[in-house]
Amino acid sequence: MENHDHAFTLSIDWEEFGQLLGRDHTGVVMPAVPKTIDRQTDILLSLLDETGKKATFFILGMLAKYRPDLVKKIAAEGHEIGMHGQHHIRMNTLSYKEAQADLSDSYKLVTDIIGSPIYGYRAPYFSVNETNLYVLEILSELGLVYDSSIFPVKLKNYGIADFPPEDTLYQLPNGKQIVELPLTIMNWRKKRLPVAGGGYMRAFPGFILKKIFTKLDAEKKNVMLYMHPYEFDDRWISCSTHYPPGKGYSKPKSFLINIRWNLFRGTIYNKVKYLLKEYHFITCLKKAEYVKDHSHSPAILGRSQ
Repeated sequence: MENHDHAFTLSIDWEEFGQLLGRDHTGVVMPAVPKTIDRQTDILLSLLDETGKKATFFILGMLAKYRPDLVKKIAAEGHEIGMHGQHHIRMNTLSYKEAQADLSDSYKLVTDIIGSPIYGYRAPYFSVNETNLYVLEILSELGLVYDSSIFPVKLKNYGIADFPPEDTLYQLPNGKQIVELPLTIMNWRKKRLPVAGGGYMRAFPGFILKKIFTKLDAEKKNVMLYMHPYEFDDRWISCSTHYPPGKGYSKPKSFLINIRWNLFRGTIYNKVKYLLKEYHFITCLKKAEYVKDHSHSPAILGRSQ
């Protein structure tokens, strides 16, 4: 087996910006998925091909339902397919049965599309926390090997304070095991700070990012990058184009939202390209398998329900 004692991973939460925004303002999943997802997926696949790296794509069911061709295309290029749930709803707002249905539906849809099992999951909004750790049991019962949903720092909308930041094999209350691949944080002045996601990648200048990732690599940290397709597309996103008539924000609020989603987005492509060229990258599944094979005994993770 290859030595993966520390490695970088590029994970893509594969979702369509306009589809989600439209759903959030109507409550209905619209089948007319904007064509921007074609362009954005192609940009990503071309970048990965150029740099010779493989990524893990966490596939959102409500998008895959209407664009199974793109899911098959991603898989055909040798990238790992995981699941991102069915409806992109915060898992900590669902009951056990609702969470179970969302995950089961997503698993069936995605595996039917690619014709093979999948082994990993990322929750929308990183919404596995101390209140719903039973989600990991549901995943293990579906046969999944790993989860990558937990931020090991408490932030406004997600995360678990003091959760171990290392990739770890856990023993679950249902008697099964699962590997957790947490999102990457860095220690700064005795505080944990998130650094490896799309918003953070946009905010940090390139020279600061280079210092951060050089330090993480020198410390032999497993780095989990998480991105979204729209972040690789330098075309301007106008949020108002995704709202049905009468459902949009006021012009001043739309302007502020557009600034939020577009600011520094054009810098993402070259920042990620640099990392792909500079560091050793493996998929989530390879990382999880390495953790399983090199764990002498699993850590114990309790149930929250």
